[in-house]
Order: sequence, then structure tokens, then C-alpha cells
Amino acid sequence: MSSIRRPFVTPAALIAAVLLLSGCASAQSVAGQAASDVEATGETTEVTVTVEGMRYIPDVVEVPVGDELIITFENTGTDVHDLVLANGTGTDHLGPGETEVIEVGVISADMDAWCSVGNHRAMGMEMTIRAID
Repeated sequence: MSSIRRPFVTPAALIAAVLLLSGCASAQSVAGQAASDVEATGETTEVTVTVEGMRYIPDVVEVPVGDELIITFENTGTDVHDLVLANGTGTDHLGPGETEVIEVGVISADMDAWCSVGNHRAMGMEMTIRAID
């Protein structure tokens, strides 16, 4: 006699899965809604960021809410560095003397940025984009 194996899912596991998935969907829609609620000003803030030791100069950049931000990153240091932003934009790894322009997009809230090379972030290579009214 053959038997048919059916997967067994406990009610608790099913409820946990539903809650987890609904929570993820809510978080994504809230994040998407927050970004779309910002009205673009049509203005652009441009800033040049350089490297001094294991620091970005400047390490805080203020941008009016709704402005597009464009960063020119100049690796003026003596090591390879990059600049990665929390929204997923950033540069490639750049050698000393290299430059790259980052089109960050419209700024709706404060955003962190850092160097992803080795342990550079832990050594202080972080900066903040501060959204101001």
C-alpha cells in the first residue's frame, strides 16, 4: 500500500509566516510612501567631498528637503576609498587622486554614508546627509 506524504505546517508556524510577511509589506509601503510624499523643489545641491586621513571632509552635508543632491567625491587620501550612501548609490573603489560624481537623488530625510573598504567605516569614515527644512 502506498502512502502519500503531505507537508505538515503547524498553525503557529502559519500565523508567524503571515505576520512576518504582512510586516515586511507594511514597512516597504511606508518607506515608499515617505519618499513619494516629498515634493521635488527643482533645485540641486552640489557638494565636493574629500578625504583627510580616515575622515570625509565635510562629514555633515546639509541639503534642503526636496533638493536633488550631487556629490563629487575626490579621493585626496593616500589609500583606496569609496563613498556609499544608505539609498544604494555610491562610488566604485577609487585610488588616490581619483574622482567620481554621485547622483544621489531627491533628499527626503537624513541619510548615512560611509566607506565600505576594509574596516574604514569602523575607523571613522562616516558622514551624514542632513535634510533641512
